[in-house]
Amino acid sequence: MVGIPIIFAIMLPAFTFYISKYAGTSILPQIAGVEVPQSSFGSIYFIEFFSTNILGPIFMTMPIITASVLAADSFAGEKERKTAEALLLTPATNEELLVGKILASLIPAVLLTTIVFLIYAGITDFFSLKAFGIEIFPNMSWYMMLANSPFLALTTIGLVVLVSTRVKGIKEAQQISTLLILPLLIIPFMSIFNIAKLTLQFFILMLATLIITSILVLWFSKKLFDREKFIML
Repeated sequence: MVGIPIIFAIMLPAFTFYISKYAGTSILPQIAGVEVPQSSFGSIYFIEFFSTNILGPIFMTMPIITASVLAADSFAGEKERKTAEALLLTPATNEELLVGKILASLIPAVLLTTIVFLIYAGITDFFSLKAFGIEIFPNMSWYMMLANSPFLALTTIGLVVLVSTRVKGIKEAQQISTLLILPLLIIPFMSIFNIAKLTLQFFILMLATLIITSILVLWFSKKLFDREKFIML
């Protein structure tokens, strides 16, 4: 939860700036198919393209990774700590238990994602202002990525909580939850090879899809949750 965000927020902006300054104009035609002049404009264009189309989708995996780690410990962790039976014998309803578990994972995941974005944007703007006199962030694409992040986390949490009620331990829940990250990792490669463009319309469609998906996942989690079966596993 800490290592990956630190690498993303601190090391990647410095790496991006270094590449943009010394090799960005020669690399960009290979990854974007765009010829740019060997000047500061070319370096700025590289930072904007690389930050949005390459690092942006990778950034969107952060709420999934963070949420899956927390959610995998939800019910599966209760089993390992031998506290599941006491928890399920409380007067809390199934809905209250699920909401409590989901919020306990969702809030930290969204907060961490937002903090990492602010640090990343601040470092990137610091380098770009110092070198080129221009700010890269904020921009609309990253606003849309932030808007998608809570629903990415919510969908992940709903699925992982549902999985964690069907397995015996945290490791099993974490192993299954890692599969949830794989579909999203396709997006950076789609952008690199110009299969899809991360346009405003793309993010709006993604947001609508995630909202519907998260609602369905939460509905199924509520319907399939069984206290007695959970205790017996």
